[in-house]
Parts: sequence; structure tokens; C-alpha cells
Amino acid sequence: MLDAKIRRKLESLTELPTIPTIMSQVLSALDNPKLSAAQLASIIERDQALAAKVLKVANSPFYGFARRISTIDLAVVILGVNALKEIVMSLLVQKFFSRLRASLFDVKAFWHYSVFCGAAARLLARKLGYKLAGEAFVAGLTHDIGILILIEHFRTKFTEIRKLQSTLGLPLVMAEKKVLNCTHADIGAWIAERWNLPSKLCVAISNHHISYLEIQKNISEMTEHEVNFNEIDQPLTAIVSMAEWFADQLGFKKWDMYIGNTPYYLSKEVFEDLNEDDILSPDSAFEILKQEILEEFQKATILNELTARA
Repeated sequence: MLDAKIRRKLESLTELPTIPTIMSQVLSALDNPKLSAAQLASIIERDQALAAKVLKVANSPFYGFARRISTIDLAVVILGVNALKEIVMSLLVQKFFSRLRASLFDVKAFWHYSVFCGAAARLLARKLGYKLAGEAFVAGLTHDIGILILIEHFRTKFTEIRKLQSTLGLPLVMAEKKVLNCTHADIGAWIAERWNLPSKLCVAISNHHISYLEIQKNISEMTEHEVNFNEIDQPLTAIVSMAEWFADQLGFKKWDMYIGNTPYYLSKEVFEDLNEDDILSPDSAFEILKQEILEEFQKATILNELTARA
């Protein structure tokens, strides 16, 4: 839960990032199944920069269409809702990253980590039958947005957190609780609500570092080896948690000092035993899954580079 003092400080800030009006309208439109491609295109066309980036992606070798896509209407049809949502949120987060100074933090490494988590969440969503893969990408991309708020607006506190990590070897969330009486997940959920992002996404940001078993205390008979994904109350939270766990396993969390014992919503219960077996079986399904996630990350990197350069 967000500490009252931290909330007051956040509410007093005048330079917190906001979603530009057009981007906000596009995101709302993307969640409206009754809106036509032409209506959505007309909203995108109001922002020249956004329109240019959408066309850039649609005409990229990544999609490989035989003829040039010259209208937003056609780009909307070709790209689809999921890809458009990913483009809009990637642009928003990129703007956020461009404001940061790197003195206390490896901003570039954190950006790659964020894109990796988005890509991993998207692939895991498909594997697990979660229909909104685009929403999963956005959740993975933005789930640690609270860390960026800390770096930009709570620099003294963040320095204290880093020193505590260094001296005691604490994982980030534990050091945050000692210094802030809350975590970057609480701060991230607050900004996500301020942006009017979907409630499931806000919950995923808020809970991805809370143990699934802690949240599900009322289901006492369900052991960690009996978890059924179809029975999970917060599937998007589980997907985000898994994406960050894979980021840890595959070396994308090097921006963090001490990762050991970091709590995750579900991932340790699901994957730790599999990871141990993986050493003995390099061709196992788990090893194949890791490779598929890395390939998905490469695809996401290409698209994000396109939006950054457009």
C-alpha cells in the first residue's frame, strides 16, 4: 500500500509524466470494440508524430507487406489492436525514459529490461491462453514504471535505497520498504491509475512482487505444486511476475544490485523446480521456452527501434 507521505509528495509534483491527450484518446478507442478502423484512424491522424510512427512500423520489413501502406486506415487494419496498443505505450514510456539522468542508474539497461518483460509477457500470454496478448505486453513494459518515478523525483530516497542494498545485500523491494514504507510497485500502480490504464494492469503493477500464496491465504488446500493457471484470480499479474522472473534468469536485471530472494507473485512456485532440471536437460521444454522468449524479445526490439527512429 502506498505510504501516505509518499502519496502527498506525488500529488504535489507538477512535473509528473502525463499521457498526451491524443494518446489517451487512442488508448480509450482501442478498448472500444464498437469503434471502426476509420474512426480509430481519424484519432491517430490528429497526432502527426504518432501517425508517422504507425506508418513506419506498418511499412517495416518486420511485416513484409508487398505494397506500401500509405494510409492510417489501412495501417490500423493491418497492424491490429494489439500492435497499436504496444506502439502507443512504447512511445509513452520512451518519452519517460528520455527525461532521466543516468548518474544513479543504467537507463539503457533498464529500457532493454522493460522491453524484454513486455515481450516475455506477450509470449507467455499466448502460451497460457490469455487472450489479450497486447495488454500483456503493455503490462510487462510498464510494470516497473514506479522505479523511474523514484529515480526522477525521489533521488535522495533512491540513493538511500541503493546504499541499503549495498550494505545489507537486500533485494530492491525490501530496501524500498525500509526507506519508503512502500515499494516501487505501489508508486507504479498510483501513476497507472492516474493515467487511467485498465484496472487489471494497475493490479498487475501493484501486486507482481507479492507472493501468490500470501494473496491466496484463503485457499489453504492449494499447495505451490497444485497451482492451476485457470484458477488464478490475477492472471495478468502472474504473467508479469513470470516475465520479470525470466528477465532475472536470462540476465536482463543487471541494472539491479541484489536480486536474490526477490518476491514474485507466482513465478518461483511455477518455475524454480523446472529451472533446476534444466541444467540436466538442455533440450527440455523449459529451455525451448527460454529460447522462444529471447526470440520474441528480438522482435520487440526491432519494433521499438522503429518507433524510436520514426
